[in-house]
Amino acid sequence: MKDKLLNSVKASWPYLLTLIIGLYLAEILAGSVMALSRYKLAFADHMPTVLKQLVLHPWHYYSLYLGQKNPVLIIVSIAVVLYTVYFALKRNSKHKAWETADTETHGSATWGDLKELSDHYFSISPKDLTTSFNTMTDLEAVKMLIDKSQSETKPEKENLK
Repeated sequence: MKDKLLNSVKASWPYLLTLIIGLYLAEILAGSVMALSRYKLAFADHMPTVLKQLVLHPWHYYSLYLGQKNPVLIIVSIAVVLYTVYFALKRNSKHKAWETADTETHGSATWGDLKELSDHYFSISPKDLTTSFNTMTDLEAVKMLIDKSQSETKPEKENLK
């Protein structure tokens, strides 16, 4: 039971951390919007103090804004929760897709045997291979290569005599 609880905590800590950081940033955003609406043109003068209070006392301001039914905080908090849930489900489904089966392969991939490989990749007959090679090659280029190689080998033979 203890191992199961420990494994679930290990598996869920990144999502909890993401959720906490997201809600923390939502509280800072909501507080900044509230400060902007309150101080308007003097916003730049009061912003460092407001941000300091928001950063140092997140639980107080989060519960305060939630009690006031602040729409910015509610909307951003819902978005953070939905994003975290989506991210967790998407990652979990990707993880399950990459788990190996008894075949030691990922997903639906399987190892082919020699017959499957030869049927798929080496199914051309020798006659078809010759015909294919002859139609693909330029006979004049082959003649030029043969003549060139013969002319290069003649001086070597004369040097040997």
